[in-house]
Amino acid sequence: MWKKDKKFSSMLLAGSILVLIVFIVFCAGCTPKTNVNLYFAKYEDNLAYLAPEARPIVNDGDFYKRIVQEIIKGPTDGQAYPTIPSTVKVNSVTVTNGLATVDFSKEILTDTTKIPHSSTTELLAIYSIVDTLTEFKEILKVRITIEGKQKGLIDGLYIEDFWGQVGIYDDFSRNEQVLTKDTIAITTES
Repeated sequence: MWKKDKKFSSMLLAGSILVLIVFIVFCAGCTPKTNVNLYFAKYEDNLAYLAPEARPIVNDGDFYKRIVQEIIKGPTDGQAYPTIPSTVKVNSVTVTNGLATVDFSKEILTDTTKIPHSSTTELLAIYSIVDTLTEFKEILKVRITIEGKQKGLIDGLYIEDFWGQVGIYDDFSRNEQVLTKDTIAITTES
């Protein structure tokens, strides 16, 4: 009888462990997600603008950082184009008193191979970040920093000049105009 009880206890323990493993695996996919409009570049008839692409993003302690990382991954829609080089890393995103500070790795300045720097691409890059983050009521403005700095030199490039046209001298508010098809004429200067 004692052997039967031991066998039953062993089977019960094994069954409990299996149920626990299934529960953990199943619940790993239960992390809440929020649908977010990410903005990517569209080009038509010598005009450029930003268009939304809805994407579910894990809503946890790094929610805003994950959002910016998804912008960097680029669009899944074959009609849209990335606005930030895929080599760029998001160091951090903090939100304080309505201001989101997004800190990037230096590649946002130095990598010109995938996205050439021009006044058009610079506006699209900046406002893809700003207009995506300001979809949330707690974010009114966005500050872009690089390697923790707002100004200075990185690899011989002035941080505050960003891609050389618009610059990141100030904090940015939402810009609905770049979401309109007929707003930005494409330029070819670099």
